[in-house]
Amino acid sequence: MADVDSLQNSEEAVAQQRQEAAEASRQAALQQLRKTPLADTASKAQRRVSATLDQVQTSTNMREGPLPEVEELAISLLETGLLHPPLVRETGNPDIPYELVAGARRLAAMRLVDEAEGTPRTWDLDVRVGMTRREALTLQFAENFHQRKPEPIMFARAVRQIMIEDPELTAAEVSRITGAPADWTRSALKLLDLPAIAERVEAGDLAFTAADMVRRAISTGRVDEEEAVELAAKAADGEITTGELRRAVGYVPPKPENYDQLASELDRQRWEARRAADAGEGRGDADQRDWESGGHEQAPGFSANAGGLDGAARPVDPAAGGARPDATAGESAEEAERRASELDAYLLGRVLNGIADDYRELLGIVDDEESFQYAFALRPYERVAALRMLARKLLEADRNPPRELAHLAGAGA
Repeated sequence: MADVDSLQNSEEAVAQQRQEAAEASRQAALQQLRKTPLADTASKAQRRVSATLDQVQTSTNMREGPLPEVEELAISLLETGLLHPPLVRETGNPDIPYELVAGARRLAAMRLVDEAEGTPRTWDLDVRVGMTRREALTLQFAENFHQRKPEPIMFARAVRQIMIEDPELTAAEVSRITGAPADWTRSALKLLDLPAIAERVEAGDLAFTAADMVRRAISTGRVDEEEAVELAAKAADGEITTGELRRAVGYVPPKPENYDQLASELDRQRWEARRAADAGEGRGDADQRDWESGGHEQAPGFSANAGGLDGAARPVDPAAGGARPDATAGESAEEAERRASELDAYLLGRVLNGIADDYRELLGIVDDEESFQYAFALRPYERVAALRMLARKLLEADRNPPRELAHLAGAGA
């Protein structure tokens, strides 16, 4: 099998796995939608009432700080009227019979109109009949979450307040009711148990992903809490980079569910291509035995991963005690091998960062630093397989490929 055919097969396998993953995700979503709702909030009756705003009390909103563009909305109310009245629930208090559930910005704009006109208006309100305080909190939570994803600590405190109102609810159930990702909910809640780190996240000094990475390191015993808080503080103060923080807590980016299958397929294609190339040199049978046994030893006298900057295999000089001719002074064969393998990892990281966004997404890599973490976590032969597949991507996208590779570009089209 030609090398370019092997690479094409690898890419087709990746595309097939993506399609299967997308279909599995869609089926999982449909399965979730078929579940019976945990509460009857959605089915409760709703009616329209008219009231002045002094009859409406506001509850604590999960979002803190000034509401955006209230003045512009007030002008819109004057010009076009109130299109969607705020949602309220009944309090049972005859003096202030309604409590705001959803529509804090609309209510603020309505108050501003009243202030500008000097005479309180009677406004339309939508009342959800029989709504409990817990239901009000979850509905408010859901509206806020889907308008704009809240800050994690703000989010976690809102979840905790809902769970206080109804202690029987789990974090997963709150996530389902509000439509928030369950993993994100659990991570945010657990971060509240580390107040020193949570405060830095809330202040905007430390990214939530970095804080959660530190929290995970504590839970797995890679660092103790005191050391983790110190590392998080250094990252928040700019004394260490996020990459240095990752290394300090021993973080390795999670591999996708189909990683083993993908790596095995890439490795198989690589060995098939190598066997075909080596068949004329009498090494094919040996390579076949090596693949079937699961080993990855190189042909005698050669080191496939121990090339110079070009990564080419070079003969080992037995008289030099196993060191390659291109090894630097005083460098053993093992050191040269390691140096070449590290160069492969660096190159793979650069390629992932520069031209392979779709492949990066498949691996669950979110930034440049994680690309290098992933590349260095691979075994040497896995790096070579990944580099060859990505090289084909580059070649196909090259409008003016080198003359020596024009035939490969054409074969891959």
